[in-house]
This record gives sequence, structure tokens and C-alpha cells, in this order.
Amino acid sequence: MILTITLNPCVDKSIMLEDIALGAFNTGAQAHDVAGGKATNVARMVKHLGAPVKSLILLGGETGRLVERLIRTHDGIEPVVVWTEAPTRNIVTVYERDRKRATAYVEPNAPLSESEAVELENRYAGALDEVQIVCFGGSAPHPTLDDIYRRMIERAKRRGIRTILDSRGEPLRRGLQAVPFMVKPNVVETEHLLGCALPDEQARWRAVQSYRDLGIEIVVLSMGKAGALVDWGGRRWRAEPPQVEEVNPVGSGDCLVAGFACGLLWGWAPERTISLAIAAGAANAAVWDAASPSRADVEALTGGVRLERI
Repeated sequence: MILTITLNPCVDKSIMLEDIALGAFNTGAQAHDVAGGKATNVARMVKHLGAPVKSLILLGGETGRLVERLIRTHDGIEPVVVWTEAPTRNIVTVYERDRKRATAYVEPNAPLSESEAVELENRYAGALDEVQIVCFGGSAPHPTLDDIYRRMIERAKRRGIRTILDSRGEPLRRGLQAVPFMVKPNVVETEHLLGCALPDEQARWRAVQSYRDLGIEIVVLSMGKAGALVDWGGRRWRAEPPQVEEVNPVGSGDCLVAGFACGLLWGWAPERTISLAIAAGAANAAVWDAASPSRADVEALTGGVRLERI
């Protein structure tokens, strides 16, 4: 079983326009909602790939109830919900079809009470039963939770559960102190963490090594369309995705995480796991809704993944 942790979810509302006229009334050609948040995307993709998954998530208000309903009915996943007094945020993405350009409008994060944070950790402890892998995805909505990934990783490790961390800023920095089994930062997140630019591959491999030096078994430095640099227990690969007609790349990194989580759960070899993960990210970029490709969509692209041993 794979468990995903979403601290900062949203109603991911998308509107597609043929074009946009600023300062005018624009009618969308399409509009719909999905449950948003990085680890929620991971859970959805894991489900599509065929692995057992459950999702622990913070939700509040009517928007939170909508997210819960979407996870249950649209995604087919039974969520473990910690309810908050503050409502869940909305993120509205407007896609201009003529320019192939997406613009996101993000509501501010919701506050969190101390008692809600305590309940979150208690529910997490109970959710670990029968879990082999935990995926932590996204930012923390409130400084109260900046240290929670570190504590959650430590709790999972005490039970022999492998962990995957994909965050940024202070939650990432503190989470690394607990030495997760795998991390999946991107270049920008790593530049902010290290306080220096990573202009070329040589610099990026040095950054990968800095994560490995902490004791982390698998480091995946994602580079968007260029793929990823992977260090798995000291073995290194440059992984390049197959070419696809890009529709919406949002969530591709989350689908990559889902591919790694599934490969680890199934005991696959590194090359097969990396190919699945890279193909999942590419398949996601070719569709509009985040983490919506089927397993068949992903498998159709695995043969086009280019792995180069470094």
C-alpha cells in the first residue's frame, strides 16, 4: 500500500478559452474541477497505474467537501480526512488554446490551529498500518507545519516504511534532516535550497551528490522537458522523456513520483522503474487534467524513454 500526504490541497478549477480578451467578458469552451494538490496528483496516478493507495489530506469548508467528493467519486480513492475550520483554497487555471498558454490564479493558504495539527499527526500514525511507502508532496499551508514532514518521515522510518519527499522551502529543508528514502526536487527548488545557481549538468550532478551525502538512497533531480538526473544507490542515469504534444505539464513531476512509488512497491529494477516514472510524467503533459493518463497511455511511452548510464 502507498500512502500520500497532502497538506495544502485545492479545488483545481480549469477554464479553457479559444483566446482571451483582457478587460472583457470571456466565455470558456470547457470548464471542470478536479481534486488538486501535489500528493493528491500522486495518489490519482498511482491508482491509474494499478497500485493500492490511500490519501491523508487536510480539508475544510464547502470547497473541502467538494475535494473529498472528487477524490471518492472521480478518483476512486478513499481519503483519510482531517477537517479544518478554514476552507480549502481554490486554484483557477485559465488556458488560452490559441497561445497554448496557461495562467494560474491561486488563493492564499488557509490557517491551521494547533489542535488541527495534532489531529493530523494522530491520524497519520493510524494510517500507517499496512503501508510500505509514504509520499509527501507539496508545500505546508502554515508555519505550524514546517517541521511536520521531518517528524512524519522519522515515524515512518521507525516502522520500516520507505518515504518519498517532494516539497520546497522550509518543509523540504527540515524534511531532509530525517533522511527520507527518496527525494524528487526540481532544479529551481534545489537552487533555492543550496543558495546557488545550477546552470549546467555538472553543477546539477554536484547538487545530486549533496542530497546523496545526507544518506538518501534515491535522488531524482527533475528538469522538466529535459527529463531527470537519477542517482539510485550510487548508480547514475540521465533520463530523457519521449516527445509528446504538450497540452498541460502541470502535475508531471507528481506523476513521476507516482511511477517511482509503484516501481518500489512492486520491487522493480531501477531501469524499469525510472522508465515507468519518466513515461508517466510525459503522458501527463499530453493531457489537460493533472494525473489523468491511464496505465496504457504510460506504457505506450515507456519504450521511448532514453536512459543513459553515467
